[in-house]
Amino acid sequence: MISIILVNYKTNDQLLDAVASVLTQITADPLEVIVVDNSPADTAYTSLAAQLPHNVTYIQNNKNIGFAKACNQAFDYSNGEFILLLNPDARLLPSALSKLTESLKQHPDAGAVGPRVYWDDDCRFLMPPSTYPSIASFYKEAISRLHPLMSQYSSIDFRKKALQAWTCNTLVPVEALSGGHILIRREAILKCGGLFDPRFFMYWEDTDLMHRLKKAGYRLYLEPEAKCLHYYTHAHTKDHLIAQGWSIFQLKHFRHNKRFRFVNWINKQLPPAATPDIMPITVKHEKLIFPVPSELQHAWLLELGTSPQLIPAIGHFGSGPTAEVDTSLFQRLQDKIYFARLSEPVSRPDLIYYWQWQGYPSKTY
Repeated sequence: MISIILVNYKTNDQLLDAVASVLTQITADPLEVIVVDNSPADTAYTSLAAQLPHNVTYIQNNKNIGFAKACNQAFDYSNGEFILLLNPDARLLPSALSKLTESLKQHPDAGAVGPRVYWDDDCRFLMPPSTYPSIASFYKEAISRLHPLMSQYSSIDFRKKALQAWTCNTLVPVEALSGGHILIRREAILKCGGLFDPRFFMYWEDTDLMHRLKKAGYRLYLEPEAKCLHYYTHAHTKDHLIAQGWSIFQLKHFRHNKRFRFVNWINKQLPPAATPDIMPITVKHEKLIFPVPSELQHAWLLELGTSPQLIPAIGHFGSGPTAEVDTSLFQRLQDKIYFARLSEPVSRPDLIYYWQWQGYPSKTY
């Protein structure tokens, strides 16, 4: 059996579509779908139970207990040999679940496996791979900040990982997976100490799980033949929760690590990494249009992110005289300054062009 866990918080319409994308999957294993609702118990959200298919288990909480605790709540109720975690704003594409399940069955060393994830319905924009914050990565960050000539060190390192995830054709081991769309072996969850640490409200709980799975001897894999959509929206309201989760993660895993304390101190003393020459771009009709120089028109890679180093970054491979981000995607990048990088689709490109723009204003402040 495969147990599918979804957590809802004021996303009824999205969640119903996510559930539908699961129930239409064709698998050799029976499915068990569990929805935990953290939304306020008022008339605007109580209708969700009535709209869900009869074979979906619905659990209503009287307050928002957070993503981690809600997933644990569903996991305790579940019976599946495999556990699929799926965000309400994610959709499994046809055959994704069977591909993921088959990968776990064929690789007993795998604790979890994730799909290739796209940001748009046309599957042109690829979501960034998940990375793990190792001590080595903090030293690479410090090196990037030591001298302007080294400013791209961390960026190139991330780009190599992204290119592998975006272009691989077969199952590949990865350092981390996102908790928003992941299939996990129940045995691995139990062996590593449980699903999520309840100290995390939302964000970084999945990174903590990845750490524990690897420590328990399991490997993590990306299955590119399994495909998923994730309609991710970035807004400033998420920044506080991300920072809060990171603080908990540091206290749990790095508090007693002398090397981390040392490199963390170094990073606090150093100035930010040098930024490249970045041109502002004007948004026209809520659409981004990037001109492609003739030297790159045969093949290019457009990356979008929240930092000048493009760590992390959404990727779009293409060709031709323009690279575009349409209105529906532009509106998902809200509030802050965003950055774009256009270059050859290789790990160390010679020609690189940068732009920045002001994100779409969110409705809630």
